[in-house]
Amino acid sequence: MNRDEFTNNGRYRHFKRSNLYNVANNCAPTLLESYMDENHNDFSNPFTVNPCLLASLSINSNQQDRPPRPPFFTAKIRKMSGKSGKSQENASKFTFLPQAALDENGEIRSDWTVKTVIDEGLLMIFVMDKTGCHFLQQELPSLEAPHVDELDRARIYAEILASADHFHAVATNMFGNFFLQKLIEHARAAEQDCIRKYLTADISEYCLDKSACRVVQTALERMKPKHADLLVEAIPRDENLRAICTDQNANHVIQKVVRKIPPKKWEFIVDFITEEKDVIAELDAVPNNLMDICTDKYGCRVVQTIIEVLGGAETGEFDKLRPLHRIMQSIICRCKALTSNEFANYIIQHIIETPGILSEYRNAIIEKCLLTNLLSMSQEKYASHVVERAFTFAPLPYLAEMMDEIFDGYLPHPETGKDALDILMFHQFGNYVIQRILHICCSSVLDNRLFCKETLIDGVECDLKFNEWLRKLSARARKEKLRLSRFSSGKKILEILETMNTPYELEPRRHRHLGPAHAMFVPSAQEFANIDEDDDFFAKFD
Repeated sequence: MNRDEFTNNGRYRHFKRSNLYNVANNCAPTLLESYMDENHNDFSNPFTVNPCLLASLSINSNQQDRPPRPPFFTAKIRKMSGKSGKSQENASKFTFLPQAALDENGEIRSDWTVKTVIDEGLLMIFVMDKTGCHFLQQELPSLEAPHVDELDRARIYAEILASADHFHAVATNMFGNFFLQKLIEHARAAEQDCIRKYLTADISEYCLDKSACRVVQTALERMKPKHADLLVEAIPRDENLRAICTDQNANHVIQKVVRKIPPKKWEFIVDFITEEKDVIAELDAVPNNLMDICTDKYGCRVVQTIIEVLGGAETGEFDKLRPLHRIMQSIICRCKALTSNEFANYIIQHIIETPGILSEYRNAIIEKCLLTNLLSMSQEKYASHVVERAFTFAPLPYLAEMMDEIFDGYLPHPETGKDALDILMFHQFGNYVIQRILHICCSSVLDNRLFCKETLIDGVECDLKFNEWLRKLSARARKEKLRLSRFSSGKKILEILETMNTPYELEPRRHRHLGPAHAMFVPSAQEFANIDEDDDFFAKFD
C-alpha cells in the first residue's frame, strides 16, 4: 500500500443517526397518522397548516379539494415503515408505487406527468421512492417556467413544506433528499425562509443524518447569505459540536461551512476546538477538544480544512489571521502527540508542505517537535511520514540541521556500534526516511540549481555539504550491499544509487580556492562502490 495514501479502515462512529433505509424512523408519528387515516386534517385541509406559506405561494383555495387516497396507499406506507436493516436495503431495489402508475415493464406510464402525480395525491410517495424520485427529477429539470406550471410549482412546495414532519421525512429519506435539494436550489425568498426554519429547529439531527446532511450542505451553498448565516448560528456550541465534527456525515457540513461562509461567522468553531480546561500536564494547558477532534478519523479533516482556508489569508485579513494563530498555537503545543497519531499526522504534514503564511508554523514544528527527535520519530509508523515531509519541504538551514542530526547527531550504540544510519537503513519505517534523504542529496548534486551556490552551511558551500552527505550514504550502502539486497526497501536504496551510473556534467561554477570556472562531475555507480566513508574521493570532482 502506498504510504502516502489515506486509508479509511478503522473506527466507524455513529451519533444518533437515523437508519438510512428506515422510513418509519424518518417519518414522524403525525405524518404516519396522516397516511393511515384518510380523514386526517392534512388531507381534508392540507394547506391550513401553514397559512403564511399559502399566502406567499398564492395558492387558490379551490385547490384544497383533493381526491381520496387510493386503497393501496396505507398498505404501501406500512410496508415501507415496517422494514429494517438488510431487508430495507433489499426493499430499496423495488418500487412502492401504485400499479396504476406503472406499465407492464414496471416503469412509470408514459401518459403520467408531474401534474398527474400531484392530482392523484401521490407526491410524497413518489418523492420517497427510487423510481418515482427519478421520474420527478427527469420531468422537472427546473422548478421554473417553462418546465413547470406556476400552480403546480406552488402545490409541490406547499406539499413538501406543509409541515415540519413532511420536511423531515423527505430530508432524511435516501431518495427524497435529492428532490429536496432541487427544491432548495430553486426556492424563492418565502420558501427559503420556511426551509431555514425547519433546518434550524433541529440542526444537529439533520447534520448527523446521512441523507439530510446533504440537504444542509445544499442549503448553505445555495440559499441567500442571510439564511445561510442563520443556519450557522444554529449549530450548537456544546458537546454536540464535537459529535458533529467527528461524525462520518456531519463533518462534511462543517467543512462546507468553513469553505462557504466568512470566517467571522464560524470562528466559534475554532474557539471550541482550542478551548482549554484547567488541567495542567507537563506545565502546559491541555486543549479540551483539540486532541479528540484532531485524532479522529473524520475530525482531522475538519481541522485540516480550517487550516487550508485560514492559511490562504493575506496580510491584513485579521478575520482569518486571528483564528489561524489560535489554532496553530494549540497544535504546536501538542505537536509530538499529533505527529504520532494515525489521523492527526495528516494535519502536521499539511502544515509542513503548505507555503506562504504557514511557513513560520512549519519552522516552529521542525524546531520544537522534530529536531533532537528525528531518530525515534523516524521509527514510528505515522511520525515517519511527517519526518519525510519535513526533509522535503524544510528550508535550507533547518534541512542542514536535520541532516547533521541523522549523520552525526547520535553516538553509536556502546555494544553493537550501530549509529543512526545503521538503524534507519534497515528499519521498516526508517528506511523510507533514508530513501528521502538519498533522493534529496542526489537531486542537489545532479542539479546544483536547487540551492544557491553562494549559500553557506556552517561556513561551507551548501553543494559541498550535500556531496559530503551523499558520500557517507553511498559508502554505507556499499558496505551493507549484501544485507540491503535481501530487502525490498534496501533494493530501492541501491536502485537510487544505480540511477547515477553515468557521470553527469553540471553547470560550471567558481570556487574561491580554485579560481577559474570548471566542470564538476558526479562519479558513476562503479566508482561509488569502490570508495570508503572516510575517503576524500569526492574532492577530485570539485
